[in-house]
Formats: sequence, structure tokens, C-alpha cells
Amino acid sequence: MSKASKTNFSRRKAGRFSIGAIAVVAVMLAGLGIASFNVLAPRADTASAASNGIQPVQPVAGATLKIDREEAELGAISVEDVRSADFKLTNTGTEPVEISQVGTSCMCTFAEITLPDGKSPRFNMAMHNSPDANSWKGILQPGETAVVAVIYQPSLMPVEGSVTRNVKFATNDPQNPKVELGVHATVTGNASG
Repeated sequence: MSKASKTNFSRRKAGRFSIGAIAVVAVMLAGLGIASFNVLAPRADTASAASNGIQPVQPVAGATLKIDREEAELGAISVEDVRSADFKLTNTGTEPVEISQVGTSCMCTFAEITLPDGKSPRFNMAMHNSPDANSWKGILQPGETAVVAVIYQPSLMPVEGSVTRNVKFATNDPQNPKVELGVHATVTGNASG
């Protein structure tokens, strides 16, 4: 083989090696990118629940929760007023419905659940709830009805105008794993506290 042929052969060989090395590095980097995305990106099945502070509860076939309404209008209220709305929950299924992880959207909003066998603790935002409130679980037997009272006290976080607050909780009803009940009010008066 001539010197020129050897040089061309060596260059082609080196070129193949370089292209091969680049391809290997590119595949490795792409793999790292995918792995990083899978680690850092929230999973679709848990992102919604986790972002709302509600962890999924094991669903139970036959646990069926009927909710009379999901929103209530409190109307015009002053900053110093306290208003509440009741929401009825009925177990229309054949298995008990479990209610847990109750929390509100603001420290100015509270919730209480009255079950046939008694009343829950008073709930607020999860970070402000007592340990007993955060660990509370209520059971609604088939055919039973519970009442969720959503209480809004604007003076605790004074604002004016249109305000929406909510209460969220988890259930074992496969069709209602997370329930959100909202109240709306138009707050008037001095919001400076």
C-alpha cells in the first residue's frame, strides 16, 4: 500500500472512530436526559393529587359518594362577618365511604363534618391543623348522610371584592378520589385589618 493510500485509510478509519464516538456520546447524553426528565418531572397519575396535598386513597368498589353541590354562594359580606354553607354527602353505594385528608385553601376558611356518629375536629389548612385533625378519618356507612360546613371568616385574611375559598378531602370512592367544595363571597369593608 502506498504512503498516500495508508494516509487516506488512516483518515477514514479515524473519521469512523470519531463519528462512532460521537454517536455513542450522543446516545448516552440522550439517555441521561430521559432519565433526568423521568426523575424530575411529576408523574401524571400522582401530580394532581400531590400538588393539592391530597394523597391517593385505595379505592373501594361499591363506595359511592353523592354530593348535593360543589359550590355555594355566600353573597355580599363585610370583612367582619362570618358566613358558612352546608354541603350534603350521601353514601349511595354498598360499601362504607372513607373521608380523610381534610384541608382548606386559606387560614380564613374552616370546615367541620357532621357524621351520624359525631362531629369531626375543625379543619383549616393542613399546615395549621392539629395532628388529630390531619389524621382524622370519617366513615359514612351505606345510606348515611354527612354535612360538611364550610365556614369563611374574612377578618383573618382581610381582602375586598370577589373571593373564592374551598375545602378539599380524599375519599375511597373510585369516581370521587378527591372532592373540592367551594364557597364564593363578595367582601366589602375595610380590608386593611
